[in-house]
Amino acid sequence: MVSGAHNVCKAGLYLAILSATVETNDPQAELKPAFDLIGDTLDVFISISELHEPCNDSKAEGLYVTSSYDATSHFETAGDQILEMYEQIAGEKLVFNIQPSEEDEY
Repeated sequence: MVSGAHNVCKAGLYLAILSATVETNDPQAELKPAFDLIGDTLDVFISISELHEPCNDSKAEGLYVTSSYDATSHFETAGDQILEMYEQIAGEKLVFNIQPSEEDEY
C-alpha cells in the first residue's frame, strides 16, 4: 500500500491496489479475502481488462509482441517478457552489471 507520505492521496489515508486474474463470473467476490484484509474503504473502483497474448511467430516475422499487462504488481511479467524479447532479438542475455570504464568515470 502507498499513502499520503507518497503524495498519492490525502495525509492519513492509504491507497491499496488489489489485482487478480479473473477465474469466475463474480470477480468482486474473488477479491473478497483481500477486501477483508484491508478493512473499511472510502471508495472502490473495479476495472476488468482482457488479457491478450501474441499469436504470431516472432522469429519468422521479425515482429516481437508482449502480452498485455497481467495481475502481477510492479510489471514483473512485462519485465520478464522484455528481457526474453531482448535475448531473442540480440541473441544474448541483457547484462545489467556492466561497470563503467575509467574514461567513463567523472
